Amino acid sequence: RRLTRAHSQMLPMLRVSAVVLFLAGSSVAFTPSFSPAFAPAAAPGLSAQRLAPSVSTSKPLLLRPAFNDVAQTTADGPATVVAAGKGIGFPELNGTDMRIGICHSRWNQELVNKLRTGTKESLAEMGIEDDNIVEFEVPGSWELPLAARYMALTQKVDAVICIGVLIKGETDHYDMIKDAATNGIMQLGLETGIPILCGIMGCHTIEQVEARATGDNNHGVWWGKTAVEMATLRKVQMGKAPSGASAGVEKKRILF
Repeated sequence: RRLTRAHSQMLPMLRVSAVVLFLAGSSVAFTPSFSPAFAPAAAPGLSAQRLAPSVSTSKPLLLRPAFNDVAQTTADGPATVVAAGKGIGFPELNGTDMRIGICHSRWNQELVNKLRTGTKESLAEMGIEDDNIVEFEVPGSWELPLAARYMALTQKVDAVICIGVLIKGETDHYDMIKDAATNGIMQLGLETGIPILCGIMGCHTIEQVEARATGDNNHGVWWGKTAVEMATLRKVQMGKAPSGASAGVEKKRILF
């Protein structure tokens, strides 16, 4: 309380001096922009060159990795940035005795059928017969969550795959449908405990869909494998694993 006005005005200057001295004595990896005229006044006896240390070149700089890249690090510091491959790997899966549902839309039907074909071929490779694949067809992606709910409640399926294609247009209709439908699918899986897969593909161009619905990059194949893997996980955790359970999934019941 007894500090004079002059002493109070000196406190900010002392704080600035302390900060400048700390930066000058540390190995800062960046170059602060100090003015030569300001340096002597803030910290008498220190030169502007010492206040502005140069960037160290002894170690490589860590750059923010680009999209879909992985930054590798070593004991000596960051290494180069390497590109990560696209896609997903799966364990050996066996869908024998499983019953899988597919709900698909007629909107952009030609593209939907390519994804649907990839899904069914994938299911067949895992031992699921056509008689154990239940299909519902609906007008568009908006109707997929409700159709999937009907299927989950009435068809005794182990998993449901929702397939639709949305291509962005000039209005906000694309975003309204995409967000509502995908949120509904997620909520349905949480409520029923049955794996409900979101195979709604939202793209900006037809070419983007074609690239993801044909050949080795057909996402329908991944959806089929994911459905069997998640159905196997559910059966194992419920103590109902089939005799031909997937070899790549550990048969262990986790108790919480």
